[in-house]
Amino acid sequence: MVKKFGNRLFSTSRRKITAAIMGFTALILLGTLLTISITTYNAVYRNDQRILEIFLDDYMRGNGPKGVPDDTADGLENRRLADAAVMYLVEFSSDGNVTGILNDVKPVMSDGALIHLASQLILNGKISGVSGRMVYRIASDGSSGKTYAVMMDNTLIDSSMKTLILNTVIFGAIALIILFFISLRASKEIMKPIEEIYQKQKQFISDAGHELKTPISTINANAELLRREIGTNKWLDNIFYENQRMKELVTSLLDLSRTENMETIHTDVDFSRIVTGGILPFDSVAFEKGMLLESDIEENIHLEGDANQLGQLVSTLLDNAVSHAEKTQNDNVDPCKVLVTLYEKNKNAVLKISNPGKEIPKKERSMIFERFYRTDSSRALNGHYGLGLAIAKAVVIAHEGEISVDCDKGITTFIVRIPVKK
Repeated sequence: MVKKFGNRLFSTSRRKITAAIMGFTALILLGTLLTISITTYNAVYRNDQRILEIFLDDYMRGNGPKGVPDDTADGLENRRLADAAVMYLVEFSSDGNVTGILNDVKPVMSDGALIHLASQLILNGKISGVSGRMVYRIASDGSSGKTYAVMMDNTLIDSSMKTLILNTVIFGAIALIILFFISLRASKEIMKPIEEIYQKQKQFISDAGHELKTPISTINANAELLRREIGTNKWLDNIFYENQRMKELVTSLLDLSRTENMETIHTDVDFSRIVTGGILPFDSVAFEKGMLLESDIEENIHLEGDANQLGQLVSTLLDNAVSHAEKTQNDNVDPCKVLVTLYEKNKNAVLKISNPGKEIPKKERSMIFERFYRTDSSRALNGHYGLGLAIAKAVVIAHEGEISVDCDKGITTFIVRIPVKK
């Protein structure tokens, strides 16, 4: 299996951009659908209540289906509104007896069922609302003491609403699918100039690193010859020191460039053995600094990866942990500990390397994996140039994993998750 860091990085970025666009579009579509449904329902409901109010007013004035026709313009309009729907009405006297019933316009229920429904609606105490397929309104006549329950069959309107929502969902889904392919294409176009700049930056680092090797070697050789002639000199010592730092920096740059550009062939790798072997060289380093290096390694965790790169990942994170470990108040009783754990969880190999020390601010935790970035607390010259964690990130991404950092109660933990071998 051949994997390349650059391709993996930008394919991941394209997927994230596409997912963001699709998520945003889906939210807009869902919001639009909900807005259309709610506003339409409210508009229909208000219109239904207006029709009931007109019908009831006509009935109480004697102008409805059982009253005397009103031939005024308003009366004719009111009758047209009422006749446009299937209407029901039950009239109750002050003592609760039924004194009138309107159930002769396309009846779909018996008079008894209609009276029972009207009684229940009045007992609910609400002036208006919806009950099943009926939109209703309750009114009372103070002069006669009568109570009226007028209802309208809402089946047709409900069916229309469902059709509207269904059509919105169908055409919205079609639009979402179309937008998916458009956003997929758009994400590629968006990432193209960024990818070109990134590739040029990687090429520059690689070229600069190789070009600097020759002058660094020349300076070192000339300084050595000069030392043989004039002997020990503080200025020469300074040249050797700075030249060595430059050599280490160039080496780190070339390691980063090699990790990012190399097309590695992933094979079966025993990650447990790599982690165990990577711990051994740091035992003596930790001991000299008065620290304990402890480990809890689960055996037989296998990955599809590059053994050399994974070994570099482990050594980089261990070097970072040992270098930045600091004693805390509790270390007066217990020695400073660097803890390495490896276990399998959710089909991922989880590597955690923890050390006590100053907490990394939250705003900086996402930036410490960038090239040349160092926190303010690590600005002192300590042999690190802000490239180690960038190399670690490159290795993790090349293995389709993820790396993060967490700080809690004075303990800094770097967490690596890499899929185990399928």
